[in-house]
Amino acid sequence: MIAYLNGRILAKQEKSLVLDVNGVGYLIHTTKGLLERLNAGDKMTFHIYTNVREDDISLYGFQSEDEWKFFKLLLTVSGIGPKSALEILNSPIANVRQAIAQKDVVRLTQIPGIGKKTAERIIVDLQGKVKVDLMEEETGVNPTNVREDIVQALVSLGYNRQQVTNGLKKIPPEISGDEAIIKYFLQNI
Repeated sequence: MIAYLNGRILAKQEKSLVLDVNGVGYLIHTTKGLLERLNAGDKMTFHIYTNVREDDISLYGFQSEDEWKFFKLLLTVSGIGPKSALEILNSPIANVRQAIAQKDVVRLTQIPGIGKKTAERIIVDLQGKVKVDLMEEETGVNPTNVREDIVQALVSLGYNRQQVTNGLKKIPPEISGDEAIIKYFLQNI
């Protein structure tokens, strides 16, 4: 089983990329958000999930261990395969967790490929298994005010995740809204 791969990106495709690891090219399926941020030639480490079927071996790669664990958790739901789980991860994880915790079928059905019955099954199977307050533990900020996409936006601007999480702890509670939080962060942290 492959746990992680570290190498240079050779090529990007619509839903995957080719990672050169010491002269061997691995085709890795990953999220659209990550693909948009990466370029050919970038060095990258991926947490890998290996999906083995009778006629196929596919690799799914994630930038963080949290995404990788959530992907594996989604696969425990009957009817959710790797492609559907990857599509779910194209939405911010914090939003998906909140939808599950709040039993929000409508929000889950907005994800391409997820119908009402599948959304209901996700909620039933993962209720109690999904940790909703991950952002609050990491940042000290209420997850309803700060979403994972804000953290990702600041990371894509060149800050490391630790800087972002420490900086978000310093944002006053009266600052709300994505733009206001990012603006305050950039001007004051």
